[in-house]
Amino acid sequence: MKEESMTDASLREFLLGKLADEELERVENLYLTDSQTRERVLALEQDLIEDYLENSLSEEDKERFLARYADTDEQRRKLRITKSIKDWAVTEAKASQGTAATTVSIWSRLRTRLRRQPMVFVPIAVAIALAVVLAIVWLNGQREKKKHFAVEQELALLNSPAGVRDFPPQMIPLELRPITLRGVETPPEVNPRSENRIVELFLPWILKERYSTYRAEVHRLGDGEPFSIPNLQAENDDGGYKIRIRLPSHFLRRGSYRIQLTGISNGGSASPPEEYRFSVTE
Repeated sequence: MKEESMTDASLREFLLGKLADEELERVENLYLTDSQTRERVLALEQDLIEDYLENSLSEEDKERFLARYADTDEQRRKLRITKSIKDWAVTEAKASQGTAATTVSIWSRLRTRLRRQPMVFVPIAVAIALAVVLAIVWLNGQREKKKHFAVEQELALLNSPAGVRDFPPQMIPLELRPITLRGVETPPEVNPRSENRIVELFLPWILKERYSTYRAEVHRLGDGEPFSIPNLQAENDDGGYKIRIRLPSHFLRRGSYRIQLTGISNGGSASPPEEYRFSVTE
């Protein structure tokens, strides 16, 4: 078999041990001496491993593959790890709508890189683990972003002018004071029992200037990003102002919370923030 007549199919047969002795020796010599042949063989080997992981090999080819790539305990262990990681990635992807294509896309990009740079040794288990990590990080990030956005939308609706005009009976009132006034006092506590759907917080605004709108950022200490509630309005309160914030009880979990309240002028400039704190008990 001449080098120029060597096809991908024949090289695949070489990987599966199907070639006759003379042809087998020729390919082995070319693999050792010819860089292009070596690159083609390594790229096709990646395809063969993936075909095995996707269970797309014939029974004969599967037996030959296992005989060559699962002959030792170490090879079998690597294949088991690789298959487990790939199966897990597919399961995680299917658990979220529209994410399977993302995992496939990452997998395809990895395969392309392996083909372009086959001389760079990347153990298949490590390569798949990298792809899975990238996919899972992306998936988790997207899920968290969607969850965060949904909560902020709920908070914005609950604190809209139409929302604060309603006074549902299952509501707990709680007045907070800015930390600058409260000093070292213990933050007030709230226990959002199951029958109470909303916690209404009253935040006195101690600055003299009144702003067109206010923005509150609610942050459970120890968690990630705060939740922003824009377009809040101030109300008169015995010569001063106060801002009301409503939080659904299912939003609150046991722990300490911080609220930073900022006034927003008509021109978009922001005031120094006032900070308030409270804690949630069960």
